[in-house]
Amino acid sequence: MRLNIRQVRKYEIEELADMWYDLARMHEEIMDGYELADNPRERYKDFIKEGIEKEGMVTFVAEKDDELVGFVNTVLRKRPPFFAKRDVGLILDLFVKNDERGKGIGSTLVEAAEMWIKNRGVKLAVLTVSPANLVALNFWNNKGYHTYLEKKRKEL
Repeated sequence: MRLNIRQVRKYEIEELADMWYDLARMHEEIMDGYELADNPRERYKDFIKEGIEKEGMVTFVAEKDDELVGFVNTVLRKRPPFFAKRDVGLILDLFVKNDERGKGIGSTLVEAAEMWIKNRGVKLAVLTVSPANLVALNFWNNKGYHTYLEKKRKEL
């Protein structure tokens, strides 16, 4: 088995959208407030197509034996000027196919995302994770990420 981590290619966006949709549906099932819009796959494909062209966004894929088995999306963001560290790397999505989990693929994707962030002079990575996703919470804690705020929401 040879694992290759590289940037997504345009012709792979359909396959990437299928993996993302599996992740999004799982989130929609386990937490309130994650209702998907109409045509979420198409909207996601547009988001990735735009991101391929942007300097401040990257999608890495994990390829094993010519098959995509996971991905990570990362973007650079600026926080308001009253923060000491204004530039952040935001890890948007991390996904590994079920039958490939526990093999270090997610960790390797995170390393690629973190290196990409560091190489742009950014020293802070942030992400959100559902409190209902205990596997993900444990994964991110083991990677050295810690909770520094909680998000709250209210329908108006």
